[in-house]
Amino acid sequence: MDGLDERSLPEAVALLDGTYWNVGIPKEVIARSFLGATVWVGAFDDSDGKHGKGALVGTARALSDGAKVAWIYDVIVRPDWRGRGVAQAIMGFLLAHPAVRHVRRVRLNTRDAQRLYARFGFRDSPPPMGPEMVLERDITGP
Repeated sequence: MDGLDERSLPEAVALLDGTYWNVGIPKEVIARSFLGATVWVGAFDDSDGKHGKGALVGTARALSDGAKVAWIYDVIVRPDWRGRGVAQAIMGFLLAHPAVRHVRRVRLNTRDAQRLYARFGFRDSPPPMGPEMVLERDITGP
């Protein structure tokens, strides 16, 4: 388990290719989201990879203000590594990170991994202050 940098970016972006939550998001935008995260972590296999860590088999990132709220995004495990506890290890590592561990409310959206997140105490919850408002913009470029 490790914090990640630009060397892992191509592998991380490739892991997210085809995920339902990134449909229509250009790869360049996904790459920028990793680089802009407060915390970006990953798990590697034990093969001889180009970074001396092996190949990236799972990753996740978080945005955090360090006190009130953090959002977890892009939790993903390579299909051939699923069912081995990688996602659970990544989540444990991410939630223990100093930027996340003392945050009052940690949020995430998912439609298919509730059992995983429930192990850490996550529960389905309506927005605390009423319906969510979202501003979506089509922004391309740097």
